[in-house]
Amino acid sequence: MLKMMDVLEHNLVQNFSHSLNQASDQLDELLNQSILNTSEEQLRNVMSAFFKREDALEAAQALDICQEDLQSLQAGLALKDEHLCDTAKIVALYLALETDSLAQVEIPDCLQDYPM
Repeated sequence: MLKMMDVLEHNLVQNFSHSLNQASDQLDELLNQSILNTSEEQLRNVMSAFFKREDALEAAQALDICQEDLQSLQAGLALKDEHLCDTAKIVALYLALETDSLAQVEIPDCLQDYPM
């Protein structure tokens, strides 16, 4: 199965875990640029691999992706254009799962009881 970290820029993947605890604007820009530099075919393939996961639809809903956009993403339509923001959400989650980065995210004490 093709992995997200196999198609994204090496620099992004290498610094992804560290970037999660930094300012989000910088991570957003790196993520968007990496997505734009990825070939359409590779991006469609990894998005397809993501949607084959059992929890993919639940995860996409948790990422606040509307049903219409979700269908476009599943079909691999306009991943770099009108759906770049939603594509970036899925790419970030998928990359976080592949690199086990979520375990390293620092959660402030005030959010400890908030469901995640």
